Amino acid sequence: MDNLDNLRDAVFAKQKSLAKIYSKSGRLSLSNYAASWPVGKSNERAGVFLSRLEESLKRFYPSGPIEPVMAQLKSAPLVSTIDHHGILNHPFFLNSNLIYSQRPKLEYLVCLSTASVSLNNSSWSGCLLITDRGGSLRRFSFFPDRIKTQAVLGAKALGLKDVERVKLQITAADFLPANSKQKTLEIIEEIFQSENFYKLESFSRQAAYASAALWAKVFPFAPKLLYLPLEEIVSSVIASEIAPDKQHILHKLFFTTDGWNIIERYFLGSLGAFGSGRKGSFLFWGVDGKGRRIHLARRGNKLIDGDFVTSADAGLISGLLGSGKIYPTSLVCFLVLLYYGVTCLGGFNQVNWLTDIKEKFVDILIELSEREWANFVLEMPTENFAEGSLAFGVNSEGQIYKPSLLDLLLQKDPGLFNKYRQLASIITVGESIDIQLPEIYKVITPAEQRNSELLNVTENAILSTVGIAGKIKTVF
Repeated sequence: MDNLDNLRDAVFAKQKSLAKIYSKSGRLSLSNYAASWPVGKSNERAGVFLSRLEESLKRFYPSGPIEPVMAQLKSAPLVSTIDHHGILNHPFFLNSNLIYSQRPKLEYLVCLSTASVSLNNSSWSGCLLITDRGGSLRRFSFFPDRIKTQAVLGAKALGLKDVERVKLQITAADFLPANSKQKTLEIIEEIFQSENFYKLESFSRQAAYASAALWAKVFPFAPKLLYLPLEEIVSSVIASEIAPDKQHILHKLFFTTDGWNIIERYFLGSLGAFGSGRKGSFLFWGVDGKGRRIHLARRGNKLIDGDFVTSADAGLISGLLGSGKIYPTSLVCFLVLLYYGVTCLGGFNQVNWLTDIKEKFVDILIELSEREWANFVLEMPTENFAEGSLAFGVNSEGQIYKPSLLDLLLQKDPGLFNKYRQLASIITVGESIDIQLPEIYKVITPAEQRNSELLNVTENAILSTVGIAGKIKTVF
């Protein structure tokens, strides 16, 4: 317990918003906490953003339930910005969406997922993930190794040979029992070899289709999940609403030299923004000829990386956004979301740096004599946390593990969502954060600064220490 307390202190010293959530809401059950999330009031400004979201929704889910989704968002503009865009598989995002789904009266889980991540990012967006007998997560990749550094948002659509590659990997996997292989191959044929999947013209849209289909198969009685790339919607808002309006406060910040000076003064070194050297990118990322993102550094009124050059010109940047040659950074995305009054669910890093971005944005608005807008932004909730621990499984040996979505799909348990509802009613926010502490510590602490005693605090030890193991086994 002493080491757990020390680990908690080490994490909370760097994660101020997470510490605040733990202190304020730690004793609430996950289900009661989800019900307590504050949401910004529906307003005309949010309506502008949602109109662009609706256009994206129609492109990604042309036969989907557009009207009820938009009705939900107009009533309460709450979205998740936790997930990486790709094939929903990883336990991280299974957790976030299960916690999101505990929000009462939700019919749809609208995820504005980050598509600027590479195909080989930590969630392995272009893979199917299965847990082996030893508890390790194994991956079967739809993409060849040579293109895994490409950004998801620019990846080409998967074809028959890509799907066959995964089927061969599964067939050859010696750790998978024969019945699991057969079930997995059947799932692939049903979803990834369907006519609806192949007619989609990009991997981004295929991933949204597959993620919604996989989620619905595992949790047929849960709210429906919808993936939409955050950068695509923000780019559309910039090009259609911000770039043409020289009086728009974000136009002044994104497209003028004076605005760039303000951005640099307030956000240099901030998480989710940019730093000195090649850390992050100034306002926008570039895309090279191989689909990889490239860092853009500010030089006066220009953004430069090698031969790539653009300037603080609204028309030029809008054209590059439209052609996919650049895309907005996290800083730009969240400034847009804050301005338009859309409430986000965040992960352990997001609740910290989104709060930091909001506070600095408020200061900027006051500096520019935009006090009315400053008051509006100040009221926006930025500490709704949905990246705790809820997605647990118990294997045939009685061991607790964190399953992938495919692991759960192989169980074929139609009552699974009700079990997670039951578990969410007895696991507290504090317990769900405690389980994540070892992983969070490694993410936020450079290797050379890590304390060996804190590294020895394992998730399994915490499960037993804080009593979650017993709760899990009463449900499963």
